Amino acid sequence: MSLFNRKVLLVAGKGGVGRTTVAITLGLAAGELGLRAAVVELYGSGSVPPRFGLADRSFTPRAIAPNVDTFSLTPYECLDDFGRKKLRVNALVRMLFHNRVFRAFIDAVPGMHDLFQLGKINHLITTPSADDPPYDLLILDAPATGHGLTLLAAADSMREMVGGGLVADEAELIQALLHDPERTGIVLVTLPDELPVNESLELLEQLGVNERLLAAGIVNQVRDLRLPEQGWTEMAPVLEAREGASLVQLGRAAILTKERQIRAIDRFREALATRDVPTFTLPRIEPHELRTSDQPTLAEALRAQLRAPEAS
Repeated sequence: MSLFNRKVLLVAGKGGVGRTTVAITLGLAAGELGLRAAVVELYGSGSVPPRFGLADRSFTPRAIAPNVDTFSLTPYECLDDFGRKKLRVNALVRMLFHNRVFRAFIDAVPGMHDLFQLGKINHLITTPSADDPPYDLLILDAPATGHGLTLLAAADSMREMVGGGLVADEAELIQALLHDPERTGIVLVTLPDELPVNESLELLEQLGVNERLLAAGIVNQVRDLRLPEQGWTEMAPVLEAREGASLVQLGRAAILTKERQIRAIDRFREALATRDVPTFTLPRIEPHELRTSDQPTLAEALRAQLRAPEAS
């Protein structure tokens, strides 16, 4: 099954591994393959728009590339949207959603913020309104783990809390989407070093029953270290004899970095292979500060490793 045959991809990983970059890269790669995709930021995050010259965050979808949009959700915007589209309540009733007391209630109930945002995702996939874009794929730039993992449990927790009624019905629909590996997948992101890989493998164990949703692993920021080791072995003594000791140290450091990188990637890949999950890599961009023009390069690198989505 192609990664892009799913409807929702949740990009998960520890802080600092580049989840947003990977989410954008997935979106651009999907767009290049002819899918209508959106990179969705949660909790009012607005990291994606500035990378494409757009101001601030927006609940309304905006294009960042052909076939690819981005938008940012907040719980209250999703609640208002739910009232307008699902409940069909009038503006006066929706004003109550913004009442201080009502908001305090929403803030106090565990999982409600997650539920409203996931409800918006579910409706875009399963029952889009006439004015909603017809997306083939939504890519969620999830919060850093472990909040990212709590998203998967939000609907389950809410169903247990409320028992029945409209909220329980909504939670059941969300639960059905999130627990279906044919429609929802987790993309686990790490870096090519021992500590990030260790943390990612710990996260893998924490997935528990949700491990079946694991769709892919991505190693981000893989360095291109092309120092020819055989030739370097012959050259190093010559450099040392000609007062090039500092260059020799740099060369040996590069070889050690390459070896550590290979070991880390192999360990991550082997762990996912035992679960029949593919691993992909993204190159490190130099200089380290990512530019808008670099994103298509990353997308092309990923697309070259992916299978095109299969016809349904």
